[in-house]
Amino acid sequence: MVVQVTPDFLMRLSAAFSTLYLVALGHSLFEKSGMLNLAIDGLFFLSTGISVFTAVTAHHALVGVGVPTALAPLLATLLAGFASMLIGLLMAWVLTNLPVSHAAVGFSLMFLGYGLGILAGYRVRLEVGNIRPYAYPYELSTYLTAATTAVAAGLTIHYLLYKTNFGAAIRSCGENPHAASSLGVRVARVRMAAAALGLFILGCGASLFPLLWQRYWDVKTYILGYGWFAFTIALASGRHPLLLILFAAIFGGLIEFATSLQALYGLQVDLAKMIPFVVSLALMVVYGATRLRKILEPPSSLGKTYYREERSV
Repeated sequence: MVVQVTPDFLMRLSAAFSTLYLVALGHSLFEKSGMLNLAIDGLFFLSTGISVFTAVTAHHALVGVGVPTALAPLLATLLAGFASMLIGLLMAWVLTNLPVSHAAVGFSLMFLGYGLGILAGYRVRLEVGNIRPYAYPYELSTYLTAATTAVAAGLTIHYLLYKTNFGAAIRSCGENPHAASSLGVRVARVRMAAAALGLFILGCGASLFPLLWQRYWDVKTYILGYGWFAFTIALASGRHPLLLILFAAIFGGLIEFATSLQALYGLQVDLAKMIPFVVSLALMVVYGATRLRKILEPPSSLGKTYYREERSV
């Protein structure tokens, strides 16, 4: 298979990579603190709905005051990040201060995200129809800037996790929050900070799905499972910011160019669409059945109930 590196190819791959990488990066930072994030797909969809609503609303507001409308999608990305961050703070507080199941909280908030995402985006989508006029400019420089920014965010998070005291505190909370607490780490504060930053990044990344990658939004987006793709990327890479780059690029390419593979090899359309899902499943099987599970093992306390009155994990 010969790949022609055209501007269109670079833009499509950059958009897919930037979206999946940032979502997986934010999710990984959240889970590094020991909190299981099963709300990821709902947060993904919520962020897409809020970003569409904000982009359209901000566009019309900026037109009215004579401000360049190119700022509208950027504001939409930031607001989507803040909305996801608020839910992250709620999750962190509940999972750290109450003896509740991580899975139950995550799935509950996932469905809440679906509902709020529909409320945020559906009416606007019906009123404006095509959202491309409100999305990021369709220019190569825009797409390469997004990819560069995503990688820079990953390098920053890598430095934060492995080169700073705050990063050591996050990882200690993920490995053994009781031991960390006994050493003076304020587990609740550290987890809430990790949740705020991680889910802000996740929300910003998810906003790129309608505003940069697909350049459309529809209520059916919530059944596509792109948040679970990011979950798989994080799992396969051991939640390591640098390994995430490779897996996000691979999965982004598989998703974006499935139709190209279908045309090249004469595959049926439905079969071509299955390729990313089959690869996801195969990757999870390989991860669980080989030494990769040990090498890239998750934090020891991931998903385990932490309650300050408990003395064992």
